[in-house]
Amino acid sequence: MMKILYLLSDWKWTGPAEPTVSLCEALTQKDIDVTIAYRKTPIEFPERTIEKEVKARRMKFFDGFRLNRYFSLKDWLFDVKHIKQYVDKHRIDIVHTNISHDHFTALFSLFFSTKKTLLIRTDYKRGGLAYDPFIAWALKKTDGLVTYSERIMKHDIKSFRFPVERTCVIPPAVKLFSGETKDMKEELGLKEDERVIGVIGRLKADRGYNIILKAFRHIRDLMDNVKLLIMGRSSQIEQSIKQPIAELGLENDVILAGYRIDDYYSVIKVFDVFVMMRAGSDGTARALREVMSLGIPAIVSDSGMLPELVTEGVSGFVVKPNEQELFNSLKTVLQDEQKRKILGINAKKQAIEKWSYDAQAAKIIDFYKKLIDLGKKY
Repeated sequence: MMKILYLLSDWKWTGPAEPTVSLCEALTQKDIDVTIAYRKTPIEFPERTIEKEVKARRMKFFDGFRLNRYFSLKDWLFDVKHIKQYVDKHRIDIVHTNISHDHFTALFSLFFSTKKTLLIRTDYKRGGLAYDPFIAWALKKTDGLVTYSERIMKHDIKSFRFPVERTCVIPPAVKLFSGETKDMKEELGLKEDERVIGVIGRLKADRGYNIILKAFRHIRDLMDNVKLLIMGRSSQIEQSIKQPIAELGLENDVILAGYRIDDYYSVIKVFDVFVMMRAGSDGTARALREVMSLGIPAIVSDSGMLPELVTEGVSGFVVKPNEQELFNSLKTVLQDEQKRKILGINAKKQAIEKWSYDAQAAKIIDFYKKLIDLGKKY
């Protein structure tokens, strides 16, 4: 049986945490010996963490490494020493890394290992890994590269001349929600006949909120019964959200729903259409996948892997990141109830049929076996 150690230099439930943990869970269900190592939660924290999720899912884990992504020489030296010891003791076949910190740490640690252990990196960046001579050097010493997007993989192969035979694009996946939801319209101040454009994400200027708000203003001028609901938080909320809302005169038309945990899916259920102009820095667009899995159509920009998640004219629309194209697509979806319903049905069907962790795990297992047959690169 293959023995795999996943490293994740974080403790928060953000970025690559969800896809990494869920993939490890799916691999375990296929009788692969997987251990996920993460940074132990350093403080009392009421929200979701990697530690809470891993323990709730009864997964095999190890929290004895430091895995401090905010570089500390003391922590880094500790991990270089102890990852090697763990790999040798437990006879690990593959170390799978997920961000640059654990990638470099594992690379240096495995240099001293007595076992011929393969090193793999997953690229979660929304635009692919930015060229850097240190990243280029690390990838030359890396046995396999994984992405969730064909576009991102092509970028990485070109940027780093990574051998194609050692790459794998795995399909994105989503855990389907099966719990109960409650009607949130009254609590959110929505009328029964109002249409809702939903947005989820960190409230930062680089997420395309300027485009979304300007397009929404045109929609608001066209329709009386429409609201924009934004779910998320950020220390930049004043500059990136509240100030533009005031400048556009949208104070009475935009609902800032904040960060949600227990009623997250209940809030999503009020959306008639979902908009994302730019994924988070990790690029996996988890919120988009979750929303579409509930049968809600989406309008996304053509950046990163977003156009690979929304099928143009089938489960939503893909637009250039400008207010006019977004406005045109929003108008189509909001004014045509039958079209909106069909798009939503197709979005849910796409999530169920294509975004499976079981299929994702099967493909990555085949990739592991292929790399083992190819052997180490160095």
